[in-house]
Amino acid sequence: MTHFAHINEAADLKNLYRQLCKQYHPDKGGSTAQMQVINNEYEAAMKRILSGKPDSEYGEGKWYKSRDEEAEVEAKVQQAVEKIAHLDGLDIEIIGAWVWVSGDTKTHKDALKAADYWFMGKRKMWAFKGKFSKGRSKTSMEELRDKYGSEKVHTKSRRLTAA
Repeated sequence: MTHFAHINEAADLKNLYRQLCKQYHPDKGGSTAQMQVINNEYEAAMKRILSGKPDSEYGEGKWYKSRDEEAEVEAKVQQAVEKIAHLDGLDIEIIGAWVWVSGDTKTHKDALKAADYWFMGKRKMWAFKGKFSKGRSKTSMEELRDKYGSEKVHTKSRRLTAA
């Protein structure tokens, strides 16, 4: 593992992964082979990091029932971001297990639909549901950020930031 060997925190891993996606994505001048190596290394590093969580973090009544479920959701979110990270003018924000997209979405409506994003009319944003949840429609975006944390990924010339 060359890209993620020094990373020990999930947030740092995600940030570096997104930076590498922007740099090596085939639509940005990279190659499919490079992205496959990065994806494989990311998955291995995420499993390594997740294995450090205590077993009490998983089970019935918890957000994730198992480490495997958490890794599966993380992989879905990673793939969802990768599918749209190269599109210009989008503001991408990961809150918990969901990816929220705003900005110039009208231009990329078909690409968002093809990437399994849903338009959320009340919020006037697109969302990818990494893990189904219910009953959050009345929760503000700020409350969701406070509860689950937030990572912003901006496209093109904008920089990756974590909140």
